Amino acid sequence: MTKLIIFTGTPGSGKSTVLAELAKNGVKVVNLGSEMLKVAQRKGVTDRDKLRYMSDDDIIETRVEALKGIIEAKEDTIIDTHATVKQGSRYVPGLSITELTNIRIKAVVYIDATSKEVLRRRQNDTTRKREQETEGDIDEQRSVNIAIISAFALHYNIPIYIIDNKEDRVADTVNEISKIVAELFSGE
Repeated sequence: MTKLIIFTGTPGSGKSTVLAELAKNGVKVVNLGSEMLKVAQRKGVTDRDKLRYMSDDDIIETRVEALKGIIEAKEDTIIDTHATVKQGSRYVPGLSITELTNIRIKAVVYIDATSKEVLRRRQNDTTRKREQETEGDIDEQRSVNIAIISAFALHYNIPIYIIDNKEDRVADTVNEISKIVAELFSGE
């Protein structure tokens, strides 16, 4: 049976950096946002940052179609996604209980970093358009993200791994996660 791991973290936690290293080591990593953009491009959305401003129904429809493609690949895969997407002052789950019912998730891995580190990383990231934020905003988002993944874990009886991605310790983080992924992909 295909094994899937949800891999998430607050934007700026270093998730993409860690996943790039795992992919170099042969782990299949699929970015759900990128897969959603491929689907959304057929509907005229060409900017990934605009995905979060689609209607709720369009987001769900797009995400379901993207997940279907991942499932049909029938490969052990890490699904890189957001626990929540912030739209103005509201948070929208990055996945729903209903969507996850159609796939067998082995675990959720959450990459974390201090709010101070996340804020600095976001401020230095010129590839994304972000609103002005404070450490308090990031604390709130981290808390909401943990609540969302806790609900998934409780509902599906799967483990959560929270990994602290400290500044300049990416190799240690990758080592720790590599062991977790190997265990999850090898175990039944």
